[in-house]
Amino acid sequence: MSFSDAANGQCLATANGLCVNLGLSSVPETTLMTLHSRVSVASDLFKDWFVDDKAVEIYRAIDYDYEQSFGKAMEIFGIRSWLFDQGVLEFWKKNPGGGTIVNFAEGLETQRFRPGIIAGRPEGSLWITVDLPPAIKAREQFIMPDDENLHVSASVLDTGEWMHLVPKDKPVFFTAQGLFMYLEEEDTRVLFQKMAKEFPSSSIWFDSIAKWLSQKAMSGLKLTDHYQAPPMPFGTNKNNAPGVFKSWVPNMEVEEVPWPFEMCSGFFFHYVSPILINLPYIQNAQLNMVFNVTFPPSLN
Repeated sequence: MSFSDAANGQCLATANGLCVNLGLSSVPETTLMTLHSRVSVASDLFKDWFVDDKAVEIYRAIDYDYEQSFGKAMEIFGIRSWLFDQGVLEFWKKNPGGGTIVNFAEGLETQRFRPGIIAGRPEGSLWITVDLPPAIKAREQFIMPDDENLHVSASVLDTGEWMHLVPKDKPVFFTAQGLFMYLEEEDTRVLFQKMAKEFPSSSIWFDSIAKWLSQKAMSGLKLTDHYQAPPMPFGTNKNNAPGVFKSWVPNMEVEEVPWPFEMCSGFFFHYVSPILINLPYIQNAQLNMVFNVTFPPSLN
């Protein structure tokens, strides 16, 4: 079966002979949109830098018309996944003795199954997935937890459900792809403050959207006739973002992670966009940015 067949809802039955209808809606349904994107990249023979066989397997087993809901796959989410892989690998390179990855809102992300992650993962490292109950239920149709890969069925804001599972005697790296734009800024601010208190000197990689995109989503952002994106109450422009994030936690370090435009398809995104994002005013049109935040050693 080709990528286009699966994209149009032609499900390839799973090993038990059944296609899976996940019944997702609202924010959890967005995991299908990002899966759609990742598989489009992983299925492109010219993009051999991204291999994700587990995503392809899951994609083909789900009874869902991806293109009817989301339209043509957007490679941006596949590139974002590759970029976050580099963050995890960098963390492990600095901590070869292992550590803990806490992955917020992982959904159907198959990061820990990609070849580079498998090869780079130190023995004894822990991976914790925290996501809403519908998303965890969907994930466990295909990916089961074990002693080294835990699943927590809860909102990331319910810190009492997951913080106690994170070892305090090992380094911690948090990641959050496609999450904080769906939360109120105040909720994310409080979350960061709790993380900074409980896990000093730890880091988190996350992406953030531009203010204009947040406003558009709040007024109703239809991707197709069959799908409207969930509300995204939080967004901040590129020139304001570091200051906004630093205001949440004193002495927190904020660094933008450069977007790998060299991996983008098309002349405009490959060659023109890297120039435009450095121009005043125009740079604030950049719809998605990735940040690396490091919490201070102490809040005192």
